Formats: sequence, C-alpha cells, structure tokens
Amino acid sequence: SSLPTAADRPHQPSARRLGRHVAAAMGIEPQHLVKLSAGVLLSLAAARYLWKRYCISDDYDSTNPKPSTGASPKKAFRVPTKAARAGDSDVYVYFGSQSGTAEGFSKELEAEAKQHDLSVSVVDLEDFDADEFSKHKVVVMVVATYGEGDPTDNAVEFFKWLQGEERGAEELKGVQFCVMGLGNRQYVGFNSCGKLADAKMEALGGTRIYERGEGDDDQNIEEDFEQWKERGFWPALRQAAGKGDAGADGEKSTKAGKKDILASLQLRAEVREDPKKLPVDPLVQVGGADILGKWYFQAHQSQVVTEYELRQASDPEAGKTTKHLDFDVKKIPSLDWRTADNLEVLPSNPIDVVEWWAERLGVKDQLESSVGFARAEGIDRLVKKPFPTPCSVQDALGLYCDLCAAPSKGAMKKLAVFVSNDEERSTLEALLEDRQAYQWLTGEGVRASFRELFELYLESATVDFGTFLQLCPRQKSRPYTIASSSREDKHKIGVCVSVVAEELRPLDEIVKELESRGHAAPGGAAALKRRGEAASSSRSFRGVCSTMLCNRTKQGERLWIQARPSSFRLPRKSSTPIVMIGAGTGVAPFRGFVREFKAENGARQKTMLFFGCQKSDVDFLYKDEFQEALDAEPKVLGELVNAFSREQDKKVYVQHRLRERAQDVAAMVQDGGYIYVCGATSMGAAIRDELTIALGSPDYVTRLLTEGRYIEELW
Repeated sequence: SSLPTAADRPHQPSARRLGRHVAAAMGIEPQHLVKLSAGVLLSLAAARYLWKRYCISDDYDSTNPKPSTGASPKKAFRVPTKAARAGDSDVYVYFGSQSGTAEGFSKELEAEAKQHDLSVSVVDLEDFDADEFSKHKVVVMVVATYGEGDPTDNAVEFFKWLQGEERGAEELKGVQFCVMGLGNRQYVGFNSCGKLADAKMEALGGTRIYERGEGDDDQNIEEDFEQWKERGFWPALRQAAGKGDAGADGEKSTKAGKKDILASLQLRAEVREDPKKLPVDPLVQVGGADILGKWYFQAHQSQVVTEYELRQASDPEAGKTTKHLDFDVKKIPSLDWRTADNLEVLPSNPIDVVEWWAERLGVKDQLESSVGFARAEGIDRLVKKPFPTPCSVQDALGLYCDLCAAPSKGAMKKLAVFVSNDEERSTLEALLEDRQAYQWLTGEGVRASFRELFELYLESATVDFGTFLQLCPRQKSRPYTIASSSREDKHKIGVCVSVVAEELRPLDEIVKELESRGHAAPGGAAALKRRGEAASSSRSFRGVCSTMLCNRTKQGERLWIQARPSSFRLPRKSSTPIVMIGAGTGVAPFRGFVREFKAENGARQKTMLFFGCQKSDVDFLYKDEFQEALDAEPKVLGELVNAFSREQDKKVYVQHRLRERAQDVAAMVQDGGYIYVCGATSMGAAIRDELTIALGSPDYVTRLLTEGRYIEELW
C-alpha cells in the first residue's frame, strides 16, 4: 500500500462496479486498483519520452543491453541516471541513507561546491552502476550504518559489489576518493559501513585523498560533519579535481543567491480548489525524490484500535503521560513485522503551527484546496515528487513539512536568500557562519523553533508556497519499539509512547544572549512585544510525534506507519535463559516478549525482567499485565525485579538491582543466556559496567556482543 491521492477516481458507474469485482478477486483494495490504472497510463507516457530521450541516443547501445558488473538483475535494464555518468561533473557524491541524514549532508556538499569552483553530482547508491563508478575521477562516499552494522537499504547492492570475490586489485585504479561515515556509537558496529567502504576502495586500487570522517548520532552528528570538512576537505577535493587548492578556503565564486536557489528547483507547485484542474505532468513521477520521500510512498495507513493511559498518575499538560496504542494491520498484508521490531510513525504538525505557516506563506484561506506538482520551466527530464500529491494544502504543511524543529544550517542558508532586507539578511548569514552560536540557539535548553527563527531573523523574507515546499526540511517518521507479539496477534501492532518534554529558556533571555554574542535579532523586539508577559516565562518543548500520539490521537484515527526489523530476536531454544533490562518506555520490547511467552504457553521458564520507574503507584507501566504473567500457571514470566527510584531516600535504578542480582545473572549468562537492554544511553552504559563486574571481565561482555547474546537498543 502507498499513500493515496485525492484524484484518480473512476467516473463511470460501470467502471466503479467492475473495479470492485476485480479488486475483490485479486485481494486488492479498489482505490489501489484505480491508482494502479492511472499509474499505468502515466508510465506509458513517460516511457515513450524516455525511449526517445535515452534509447535512441548515442550513449545507449541497443546491441549490448547486458547489465553492468555487480548490478542487480532487477536494475539491469534501467535507464542510466544522468547524474551518475562519468565526465558530467568534477566530483561525484554517493550516499547511503536510511533516515535522510546522509542524503542531506550530500546535498549540502553539492550546494557548497559552487563556492569552491567545483561541479558536484549527488547520486543515490540505489542507482549505483559499477561501470560508471569505476570511471569517476573523484568520489565522495557519505554512508550511514544501519542497525547492528548493516548497510542502509539503498546501499545493499553497492556493498555486495564492493565485497565481491571477483573484484580485482585494480578495479578502482584512477578513482580518487574519501569517505564520511555516519552511525551511532552506542551500537557495536559503529560506522562499520564507512570503515568498510574506506578500506575496500583502497584495496581495489582507489587513492584516498582525505581522511575518513566519523559522525556520531549519539552526540552531535552535524558538528562532526562540519569539523570533518574544516580540516581541509575542499582543498583536497580541488587538488584531486585538478584545480589546485586555492588557498585555505578554496573560494572561487560568490555564494548562492536567490536566482541560483530558484534555478535549482525542479518543480513548481500549483493550488486549485478542484484537484481535477491541477496540471498532470507525465514526467513528474511517484516514488519519492529522496529517502524521506520514498518512505511516504511506501507507508501504510492504519487505524488506531486501542488507546489507553499506562501511568497510574498522569498529567498531560505537564508532559507526564504514557500511552499504549494498538494499530490494526489486518488489511495490510505486505507489512511484515515480528515481535520487538520497530514501528515508524509519521507525525502531523499541531494545527496552530500549520495555520501560522499557512498565513505566513499566503495560503491560509486555501488549506482545504489541493496542491500538485509539475516540472519547473526549463526542466525536460523525469522528476520525482517529494511527497504524494494531489493532496490538500493542509496535508502538505501538516504531514510532509517539518515545521517545528529548527532547520540545519544548510537549509537555513537556502532560505536566507529570500530575506529582502539587506541588513537582516547579513545578520542571519553571520549567525549561520558562527557554528557555536547556531548550535546554542537550536540545541538543548534553548531549542529555538522554526517559527521563532523566522520571527527573529526572517521577518522580511518573501518566499512563495511552492518554493517553501521544496526547501523546507521534510517531516521524518519516528521509530518506536513494538510492544506486542506477532505470534499472539499478527494483525495488531502495539507501541508504548511517552511525551518527550523539556522546559526551555524564556524568549527574552534568548534575545539578550544573541545580542551579547554579536547576533542581535532584527525581529527580536517585535517578537517580544507580540508575546507580552509570556516572553519572560519558560518555554516548553514537546516532541511532535510523541505529543500527537499521547495527546491528540484517539481510537478510530488513521496514521501513516511502516515496520522495520530490529536486533531484538528471541533465542530459538525455549530453554535458553533470558535477562531483560528496561526503564520507562524501554520496557516496550519486553512487554512484547512477555506476550510472546504467553502465546508459547509459558514454554520459557528461565526469564528475568528488570524494570525501573519512579514510583510503583505513579508510572509502573504494564503493572497488571506483568503481575498476571507472574501468577500464571505455568509461569509466563519467571521473575520481575523492580527498581522504584523515588520510593526511598536514596535513588535506586535498574543497574543497582542488577548489582544485587549479579550472581544470578552471571549464572544465567554462563548457561548460554541472552541479555537485552532497552532505554536511555546513560542507563545502557551503567548496565554494561555492572555486567562487566558481574562476569569478571570486559572481554566476556565483548564476546557476548560478538555472539549476538548481548543486545542493546538505546537512545
């Protein structure tokens, strides 16, 4: 299933009846069958264009259509990606991305390259072509590591090719390269894909021109990326491209201006009350223009069938609420999931935020109208939509634009060119060049929102709706560990969610601090006046997805979801001991495990769960369920060890309970047991320390990690 559009409805009654009969026979929902038919017609028009464009051109050899070395069979006959062809650009930036971070960094490099007199082509590793790749003169790899050391979905084929036994020592001779790896240090395989790409490309004859970078998402991955570039990245690239180092900065041209930004946009957006009157461009295709866009087109809409509070004492206004929600996935057979996998949920922006931006962009009276995309003037090639259209203006802003979080510096630099007041624009550009100041403004404790940044620094910005839709950061889905058992009920997925809340500094303090840092906000005085007395009060941060799920989502509502595998897998043998350690919502996968134990009729007798919260009568999640599991005959859960941190003078956490039960846990591990840990990174570090003491050696813990018997999911 994919996100449905508002158009593409059959107009003849007979066609509608026929569609229902065919859909029923094939097991397909009628609206999907209609969408498929429309897609076929558009695809035929696009195919005719592409045949003329590529198959009759000089660079298509119709007598030898065999796939390139290392290409997957399903991509063997795809149209060559223009950006991937050797000789078109000075530098080729390939990205492997799961959440869009690596892709975003790659596009930042593309935008910055003009300042260094370099032409850059950004290539999705899904479009990797071995023959073209080996012809490139300069290549930059920006690759993320996913899960426990795996390549991202779009980079799987590339890494298969890279590690193929048939690869020779001179396969990449003449290719100059460097690698920026992205990962999370909390995982065992931290940056393993970046390290592998760096080592293998050199082993295959490539020449490394710059040190490998390592971005850590557990700390500040954007800062890591910036520092990696600052150590001499651009001079190294210019030297490799045969343009000299051009000094320390390598700047040869002016920064991108408004005309440059507008010229880079491949689409134009149109708004109509009647979606049938929107332009239909056969070369504007579905499927997603980027990693996040692809998620939208692959997601499924699912109904929330259960929603209830898990805390014994809740206060939603203060952010103290934890909900359990169940999603009905019976009608989504293509959604494959297992116990304790991850469920990704697409949030929607709060309505007041959407309305503010709609007014700012001049479309407040058109929220119910439909928006669609067509190619921008001068674009004569196939272009993919950034998100599904036609859709309402409300959905375009509410679902697909990240209107809450402050954008990255790269995104803000693109928006800065639309500030009409020269002094205001210069002030904003100076702020964006001060890495520490912008990091402070958008980091913990301050967290200036996108709206606040606009009010403070972009008062005179004039940006139309269609341009904003293409420049605004995309809304990302949020992953939640599944808290239900696929063995118990394959048709219902449960998640456990707490509101992410943080109290922030008042706006008047922020304005003063910015001034003291030399970045006085042009719109500061007006912003403070609009807020009145509230400007001196603490501000509140609320996670957009957790707030939606806990405070706004009710039974019967439909949300966009997708399932992803996790590293949490129960051992096959029911006799294998299992130790589970979680605090707060970190208990989610273990609630799923306990439901699995119940579905197995209590076959696993050697199980121990450590659970931590503040008080037994305040936030003891799934309290009744766990007690039932303990009381069942045969037992569903072997033992429950609780750590209530606020029920005594001295705080007690799960790591303290683990220390008390060190001997028992060590015995279970020595008997072949598995240990699962889920929760905050600080808790995870403390658990690992205690386990090292319990087992007598850090080498023992390392062995468990290597054997896959010590599994962590931390945030």
